[in-house]
Amino acid sequence: MNNLTHRYMARIIVEAETPLTVGSGENNILTNQMVVTDINGLPYIPGTSLAGVLRHALEQELTELELNKIMGFQGERKTEGPDDGQGSRLIVSHAQMIGHEGIPIDGITKNQLDDPFYKPFQNLPVRQHVRISHKGTSEDKGKFDEQVVYKGTRFCFELELVSDRKEESKWKKMLEQFYSPAFRIGGGTRKGFGELSIIECKTASLDLSNEDDLDLYLEKTSSLNDEFWNNKEETNSIENSEDNWITYKLHLKPDDFFLFSSGLESADAKMIPVTEKIVKWDKPDNPEFSEEKTLVPASSVKGALAHRVAFYYNKLHGLTAEKLKESSSINEIVKGGFYDFRNKANDKFNSAIYEDRLKLVTTYNPAVRALFGFALDDDKDNGAKRGNAIFSDVHLDNEPKKKLLNHVAIDRFTGGAIDGALFSEEVAGSMENQEKLDIKILVHKTAFEHPKVKEAFELALKDICTGMLPLGGGTMRGHGCFNGIIIKNGKELKNEK
Repeated sequence: MNNLTHRYMARIIVEAETPLTVGSGENNILTNQMVVTDINGLPYIPGTSLAGVLRHALEQELTELELNKIMGFQGERKTEGPDDGQGSRLIVSHAQMIGHEGIPIDGITKNQLDDPFYKPFQNLPVRQHVRISHKGTSEDKGKFDEQVVYKGTRFCFELELVSDRKEESKWKKMLEQFYSPAFRIGGGTRKGFGELSIIECKTASLDLSNEDDLDLYLEKTSSLNDEFWNNKEETNSIENSEDNWITYKLHLKPDDFFLFSSGLESADAKMIPVTEKIVKWDKPDNPEFSEEKTLVPASSVKGALAHRVAFYYNKLHGLTAEKLKESSSINEIVKGGFYDFRNKANDKFNSAIYEDRLKLVTTYNPAVRALFGFALDDDKDNGAKRGNAIFSDVHLDNEPKKKLLNHVAIDRFTGGAIDGALFSEEVAGSMENQEKLDIKILVHKTAFEHPKVKEAFELALKDICTGMLPLGGGTMRGHGCFNGIIIKNGKELKNEK
């Protein structure tokens, strides 16, 4: 270890391009999942979260041996001595929130709770979620919510690699991971949360065998407010082109009204659109909150797409609702190899049981599993896999016009209104200046290894762009129809005959 004379160091400032949620594992009366906060009650990103995501990203770039040498590994404890595991040589700090004057809030501070910038962080937004079944209704125990950190929030953290002279290339690969469009932090990264952008990346390389570098290193403190050696720093300009990801962008315009409900009500309506404030950095040293902006949750788009992808995949292989009722027909389709679940669930599939056959359009559908992943089964034997499709939340820059719609349920016998059945909803309408709603989706190429998955996915996207797959709430009342185009890797995806 005496040859580890170098220190590769970086201070990175990131901005949340979408809301993010790093769960604390706690809940309260307002939400099922609270975000982790520091001693000041402000959100932060634990160093363990950063290190874990970074290690997972580097698994594609470095061999297991190289990764273990840098980030350590846990031994199996079958032997005694130094070979039984190794500590990490990569030191990762917490990512602290940046406040006024662009300064990280590191350590105990006397922030005033009524400060117009810090006060909203004491009451973070709560996202409502509901899991929809194949019948289009909410599933039992499928309702939950979680806190999120505002889009635009900035964080600062540091990395330090204890190294020799031979690991500069590996250090650069580490930094490149933060520039990857697929790099996300926290929970819900596949349903719109955790997208980051690099605002600043300052690096330095110190040789501790050099007296001047050693003095610099000894003078540096662990505080994120400490100067980062203005006479030594290098500002990195790093690009990471992800060849393994396909980028889809939907440029959409609403045909009429749309409603992504907040689950709350106002004085005027029982249902209102979900809105959130975002942090703006128009003045780099003076962040401030915007007005409430209409939100298009990525989870709503993802849920609708998952059901339509399953429909098209089944259609392409001749699996219809009628055939689901006949076990013999299902056996022929499954034997064709198009429904290889690629885990132990396949061994437990019993075509004689209708509930199992029904799973071919939900949890056992190969296209859904390849694109959107799957959770553990009840018996915990089948493993889990995260999705290969990454979605991003959308906050509309210009507020769409709002309209109040009144509804009443009619008694089919008398033709009159049912007592207590009058309700109203506030919906979003036309958008100013021909603004389009842009939805970005990243898909890993491995998701398209299954037969017909790519075709099913792109057919589902085209349904959104032609109004055949409405988004949001009230779709049976005519809401949520859009028209637009699909951009795939920078080129418009045309209808193929």
